[in-house]
Amino acid sequence: MNRHFPEPMTDCPLEMRNRPVKAQTGDNRAFTLLELLVTMAILGILAALLLPALRNAKGRALNTVCVANFRQLTAAWLSFADDNGGRLVSAFYFQAGQVNSNAWVRGSMDDDTREYPPIQPGVRDSTNVLGLTQGALFPHVGAPGVYRCPADPSRVAGVPRVRSYALNGWMGGTHVYGQSNYWVFKQLSDIRQPPPSRAWVFIDEHERSINDGWFAVDMEGGRGLLDAPATRHAGSYALSFADGHVELWPLRDARTRNWSALPIPNSPPNPDWQRLRDATSSRK
Repeated sequence: MNRHFPEPMTDCPLEMRNRPVKAQTGDNRAFTLLELLVTMAILGILAALLLPALRNAKGRALNTVCVANFRQLTAAWLSFADDNGGRLVSAFYFQAGQVNSNAWVRGSMDDDTREYPPIQPGVRDSTNVLGLTQGALFPHVGAPGVYRCPADPSRVAGVPRVRSYALNGWMGGTHVYGQSNYWVFKQLSDIRQPPPSRAWVFIDEHERSINDGWFAVDMEGGRGLLDAPATRHAGSYALSFADGHVELWPLRDARTRNWSALPIPNSPPNPDWQRLRDATSSRK
């Protein structure tokens, strides 16, 4: 009797027919998880290596903007003098109980109304842009953002302060503590010692020190540093000079870098005070 058996399958390649079936286990999943963990570890190492470089790059960018602000402010300061027969803009907003219309800025960044009346009743000076736009220098500056350091973290009620910089109190200002044996520069031509290339004009002031528009320097040093330079540029601060150039000065004394109260001591002698004093004015 003839028996007919089904024909064998021929459409499946021989190698597939002969390949053994591999049992499904957890090995593949475990290997994938291991790869993921290794990848994450590598990314973590790369991030640890790159983050300091990124922070440094950000710091350099902030330095660049701050220096540009100083150049623009100092160019405006020189332009004001050119337009006013060489007369320097005043450092003092409120003098002898009167508002000084020749002041470079108005108001106080600490909002202390005991010494200075507010620019607008009920409005904080520290966040009021009128303190800049009503200043004598603003027509030569033209942009409120120039008055603020991009690295300045200070805010009042969540709003950034409008100003981070101060003017040398001996430039268009007055004698500090009656020290009349030192020069107060009233005219651009008065700046001879120190020479314009070494006489500072604007300074980046510490956010816990800044108040009115002028920076006080005790030329005798007995009172220490009355106001404090900023530390926000990696322990350095920017300042501009009467010839228009800008420098970043590192703070050398731990008392200046880590101060908790003003004035900052000058005994034993503080090299940060001495360096700044030498660039502020000179004995007559």
